[in-house]
Amino acid sequence: MANNKDIKKNKPKKEKKKRKPIYEIQGFVLTIPEETLNEMLLEMSKKNPEKE
Repeated sequence: MANNKDIKKNKPKKEKKKRKPIYEIQGFVLTIPEETLNEMLLEMSKKNPEKE
């Protein structure tokens, strides 16, 4: 009996088609005032309880 490997060797290899990217990612910019950023950071740091 011939192995699958032997049979596949005789056939020419199929060329794989180059797939186009389905999802295109668009860059975006967030503009947040420094004051609100600082307030958020302070609130986040306060909420974290100290681990013992």
